[in-house]
Order: sequence, then structure tokens, then C-alpha cells
Amino acid sequence: METQHAPPATNNVAGRAVRIAVDSARGGSAGGILAYLVPRQWVTRVDSGQLVWVPIRKKLALGIVIEFLDEENSSELYSTRPIHALVEPAFRLDAEALDLGEWIARETVTTRFSALAPFLPPGVSHRAVEYLRLVVELSQDTLQAATPAQRRLLDLLAKRGEISLEAAQEQLGSSLKTVIARLEERGLVERVARVTHHRPAPGLERFIRLVPNRPDSLSLETAPKQRAVVSYLEQRGRLAAHGAVALLPLRDVIQLTGSDHATIGALIRKGLIEEVRRAKPLSVAPAPVGAPALTANQARAWSAVEDALQRRDPTPLLLHGVTGSGKTEIYLRAVAWCLRHGRGAIVLVPEIGLASQVVRRFQERFPGEVAVLHSALPDAERYGTWLRLQSGELSVVVGPRSALFAPVNDIGLIVLDEEHETTYKQESEPRYHARRLAEQLAARSGAVLVLGSATPSVETYHRSEEGSARRLVLADRVGATAVAAGTSPGAPSLDLPPVEVVDMRLELHRGNTAHLSERLHELLERTLARQEQAILFLNRRGLATIVLCRACGQRLICPHCDIPLVYHQDRQRLLCHRCNWRQTPPDACRACGGVLNYFGAGTQRIEQEVRRLFPGARVLRWDQDAVRRQGGHAGLLQQVERHEVDILVGTQMIAKGLDLPRVTAVGVIHADSLLHLPDFRSGERTFQLLTQVAGRAGRRAPGSSVVVQSYTPEHYAVRAAAKHDYAAFYAEEIDFRRVHRFPPFARLIRCIYRHQDETTCAAESEEMARRLARHARAVGMGGEIDLLGPTPAFASRVRGRYQWQIILRANDLDPLLDDLPVPPGWAVDVDPQQLL
Repeated sequence: METQHAPPATNNVAGRAVRIAVDSARGGSAGGILAYLVPRQWVTRVDSGQLVWVPIRKKLALGIVIEFLDEENSSELYSTRPIHALVEPAFRLDAEALDLGEWIARETVTTRFSALAPFLPPGVSHRAVEYLRLVVELSQDTLQAATPAQRRLLDLLAKRGEISLEAAQEQLGSSLKTVIARLEERGLVERVARVTHHRPAPGLERFIRLVPNRPDSLSLETAPKQRAVVSYLEQRGRLAAHGAVALLPLRDVIQLTGSDHATIGALIRKGLIEEVRRAKPLSVAPAPVGAPALTANQARAWSAVEDALQRRDPTPLLLHGVTGSGKTEIYLRAVAWCLRHGRGAIVLVPEIGLASQVVRRFQERFPGEVAVLHSALPDAERYGTWLRLQSGELSVVVGPRSALFAPVNDIGLIVLDEEHETTYKQESEPRYHARRLAEQLAARSGAVLVLGSATPSVETYHRSEEGSARRLVLADRVGATAVAAGTSPGAPSLDLPPVEVVDMRLELHRGNTAHLSERLHELLERTLARQEQAILFLNRRGLATIVLCRACGQRLICPHCDIPLVYHQDRQRLLCHRCNWRQTPPDACRACGGVLNYFGAGTQRIEQEVRRLFPGARVLRWDQDAVRRQGGHAGLLQQVERHEVDILVGTQMIAKGLDLPRVTAVGVIHADSLLHLPDFRSGERTFQLLTQVAGRAGRRAPGSSVVVQSYTPEHYAVRAAAKHDYAAFYAEEIDFRRVHRFPPFARLIRCIYRHQDETTCAAESEEMARRLARHARAVGMGGEIDLLGPTPAFASRVRGRYQWQIILRANDLDPLLDDLPVPPGWAVDVDPQQLL
């Protein structure tokens, strides 16, 4: 709904007073809840949880009715401004959502509206259009008592019925502010904010083909990309039926020939190819896939999950299974149990773009019964899915952390796959963690909560040690024969792939300055000879991570973030990976005119080196740049699954949950990229990432290998990952956390302030530290908290704004959360997942 100037307050509207959680209202002790009047004609139509539009300051904002005030208190508020409009279709949050929203607001130190907003239907906040409509039948006396301007509006409404405010203003040539206000006072007209969700137009798929009578005189010798496209189309044409012209999907042609849209456009203009657009075929529900027999370990785990489902026990179940141990099959059986018993299920995945295989398995097992919800979908599609869940037509939803707010009826199961992933923490308001919120939701709905991971977070594993969570162990991989449906439980398991750690310091002493060690080079040669696939992992994008002047040593720095710019060769640009600032590389140093050198390695550099070393190999880069350029994760995954790729080079996108049967070799280029960051979770992140990426190898057959290149091979996180030994890692990590009072032995609050002026940033941070100290003393915790800071954040400047932070540490945060002082400009993160 477009922002408009709010009407003035009026004392002539009789009704009842309500408290409303208002969008854009500041927090403070009231939590962003303000008092408004409900006009008499709406009293019977408004209830707790109702969506409304209300005036705040000089604009309109969306609000959620929290409660009606008592009659004796209402009389004191009759000078309060009235509600501006109702939202239709009428939507109300139920009591459970209001209660859970109150918990979220307190736990994340945010306003009540921010805490409740994720429960709202998709698109409601920006697709509402204000309409006007008559409330009563018009009589001649009514029209005679109206002013000329009022009569024109009444006549328009009588002829047109309900009409948008914008259309009425345009047709009558007036803002109508006072006209509408007077007619509302007389009870003749009312406003309504109607949410519109247009059905998406049928998608069109783009195809290309050679022009039958194309000109022969055009030469493409100087255009190798164009020549590659024409040659590919000619080759496919020879394979087509006699006389037919191959019509191929544009996206596939671009991917397989390494061309781009500009190349295609040039060929179309030359008259060599033509484009055809056809409606995408409607998706057909796949045939149901049968459930495989369980291994002995899976059967024991499933028995425990089934028992919890029958007892409606919300105690968290940690499903600790090595990579490839069949955790997803346990999820599928639990969902099937819920469907048989008329209950719903929520399955969370870390990132929907990387979870296509998981989504596919659920859709194959339960065709037509699974909803997929994520923010990349169009609003209309999300809204339609949301309505089908609310009506009970669908009972299973798969999605990222926001799927927790889906209106699933009678929730019986909540699954967090890869529960250790940082993406389960929301980094904007409300800053909730999906795991903690899922525990609350499970406890309130009597649902079973399953937390699955090969590398559980230290906090979750510690809880299983203490007994507040129950650990179920899948210690063995499921062999290839055990994956097939109907296999006996006694099928042999697979060993985890052996991991060899290469000390890159010794490689340098031997004169090897390449990015690939001798052992990794040998592994890739053997893998290619066997016609198998390999993964090379490097958690850095771009070609060169540092660009500096050979003469004066000056580095090229982002002007807004004070960090080195990274050179991306495919775009011919220098990029800041923090704020996305970009610029063309200069020809020389701007300080002294010296020659610029490009140092460091990202995925583009490794891709180049691999293509040079193995010219016959089919190499695919999978990072954020490639995903954006090639149309998403699904297309890249299909190329790997169809064995159109020999070596896959990528960032942590390829380390998470992919099941690639032909991958038998994994190489980690630089295992220390996260290890030495000033964050207490750096060791944990390194262990998890190395273990997860190593787990991509050997998921269907023995004989796989992993090579990890490191400059600090003696670190316990690297040593434990090389042995797939979570227990050894946990023993070292938990001692470190205990000594330094980090979670799970304490809880943290991170307060961040950003400002363009560093002096102002420092002064405001000092004042905030004093406020927090006073607050701690006021709640009786003055001697029980550690106040760390204020100090500049590790990322001291982002997008031209300096960052300072204060860390609060205490064994129990609950007393501190009530009325925590949060002045404007401050961001508060309770239980932060990183301190950088």
C-alpha cells in the first residue's frame, strides 16, 4: 500500500480502544505497540490478530491488533486517532501465533510487529491497495445534504461500486482527503485495504534453432563463441530426424557452448539462428517412489523417532549421522507417519537453492502433497501455496528457516536438516535462530523435533551430553545396494573416504608454488583416467584476492569498506565482496603509476589452472558468480548429475548436502581460510566445512580419496576432520569453550552501532556501554555479566559506515532481556552466530 499522508485525529468517532503492534513504530518499553480507536461500525468486525492500516506520524502503516482495552481504560483514550482501514481479505493471526510472536519479540529484542510479520501472508505488506465503498444505500436526502465534491464521489461509488482510492482521485481530479473524512464521519463511506495477488502469467521457455535457408557467405572465423553455437546446433541437427531442424533450449545451449546472451543476439541479427518461445509444460506429479528397507542403525533410530511421534514428545532428537548414513530416509518415514495420522510436518533445509535433491526426494515420495516455500518464488505463487497450507489441502512444507512460519495445521514433526548451518540464523529483524524457535514451536504444538547433522553444532551436542536432548547415532554409511528399494537390512555399509593432509609449507620447500600439491595432482589424474568425477573446494570467489602495486606496495581497497578488492576475470571488474562495490581495473597504480600485480587465488584462478593442467577435462565452476550467470543451482546440478562435468570447482556451495554418486575424489585447496579469523567458532566452522566437503566423495562405491591442503595441519580441527572424528574435535573444542566462557557455557548479546563518522560511533558506543552497565545493576546482575568493549568490529567499515560493537556475556540472559535499552541506530543480536 502506498504511503499517504494520514488524516488528522478526530474526537467524533465513538468506538473501543485497542492496542496495535505497528510497523515502523519504535521499540522501547512498549515494544512498538500503540493505542488506537476502532470506529463504531467496525467494532464487531475487528478482533485480536486483525490486520489493519493505521496512521503513525504523517504516514500510514500496517498494524496487528494485539488486544482490546477495558471499557474503563477506553474512555481515557477517546482523543486517540482511529484505525484508518481494514485489510481484506480479512486475515487474523490466531492466539498461538500472537503468543509465539510475543516470545520472539522478547528473545530477539525487537518490536512486536517485527516478530509477528513473518506469520503474515506473503506480499501483504506491499500489495495492499486502498479502496473506497459505500456503506449504506444512497437516498435523495443524503445527496442533498452533501457538498458538491461529496456528491461527485458518492455518485461515482454508486455507479462503479468499490473503487481504488487512486482511481477515484484520478477520475475526480482531487486528493479527496477532506471529502472522504467527512463522508466517513457520516457513516456513508468506508476505506478498505485490499490485498491483490494476480495469478502469474504462464511461463515461456526460450528455444533456438538454425534458420533453414541461412546465408552461407557470413564468416564466423573472428567470432569463436558464435562459431561454437552454430557448430553445436549443426551437430545436434545431424542427430535429429531426417529433414527436421533441432529446436534446443536456449539455456542448455549457452551452458554447453560457453556462450552468452550477447552471442545469441548477434547470431539472430545475422539471420543464422532464430528464437522460438513456447509455454512451459505443466509439471506432472512424479510416480510415488517406494521406501527402501532400513539398515540396522536406521531401524534403531526410526524406532526412537516413531516412539516420540506417538507420545508427542517435543524433546529434541539429535540425529547424528555421518555423511551418507541415510538421515533423509528417517525424515521421510517420519513425514509419512504424520500424513497417515492426519498431522502436518515442516522440513527445514539450510538454503533452498542447494537443497534441490532433498526437495526432489520428498516430492517423489509424497507426490502432490509437498509445498515448497522460499523468498525467491513470486508473491502470487507463495501466496497460493500459503493458502493451500492454511486450508489443509497441503500438510508438508519444505523450505529454509522462514518455512517455520507456514500455517501448517496440527504440526506433528519439525526437521532441521544440517542443523549446524549458520543460515538458520536470521541476520535482520527479527534475529531469531530457527533451532531455538523450532524448539518453542514443537513444545507448544506437541511436535517431534529432529535435528540432523554429520557435524552437529557444539551447543546441540553438549545438550545431548547433558540430557536435555536425545542423541540417535548413524555411525555407518549406507552402501549402494542398501539405497535401492526392497534391499535387506543386512546390506554392507561403505567406509568413509580416507583423508590425506598435505602440509603446503613442505610443498613450498620443494619448490612447488602451484595451487595444487603433487598429491592432489596425482589424485585428479587417476580420477580422470577412471572416468569418475572430482570436486575441488576453495572458499574464495574471483581470480585474484589482492591487487597491489609492484613499485609502491599500495593495495586496491574498497572506498566504502576498507578491504581489498577482488578481481573477477569473467566480469573484468574489481569487486568488494562485502558491499558489492565494483570498478574497472586501472591500467596502472593511481598513486605512482607502477605496474599492478594480481596475487592470491579464488575459484576462477583454480578453474584456469585446472583447465591448463588437464586440457581434456570438462571443468565447471560452481560459485555465486556462476550461479547468477547460468540461471541457478538446478542447472549446474543437472550438468554434474548427467556426467557432463569431470572436475567441479566451487565454494562452500558444493560442500553442503549434495549426493553425487560419481564423485570419488575431493581436494580442498586452502583448508585454513576460516581457521584464523577472530571468532570463537572459527575452529568449529573449519571442522564442519572440511568434514562436509570430504563427505561428498565415495557415497556409492569404495575407492574414494580426499586431499586436504593446509598450512596449519597440526590444528585440532584439521586433524579431527581428516579422521572423520567428531568426538576428538568436540573434546578439544568444549575445553576451549569452557575455559573462555563461550557458548554453551554462557550466552552472548552483540550490540552494533553504525555511523558515517567514526568519532560519533565511538562516543555513542561509550554511552551505550554505560547504559548497559546501569541496566545490569538495575536487574541485579551487575556482578554476573562481562561487558566486552566497546571496540571497532572486525569489519570496521561497511558501505561507508563505521561499525563498533559491545558484547554482553552472562550465564543467564533472561533478566537482561526485559526492557533492554536499545536507542535508535543500535542493532541487537541475541545469541549471535559470529562476532566478526
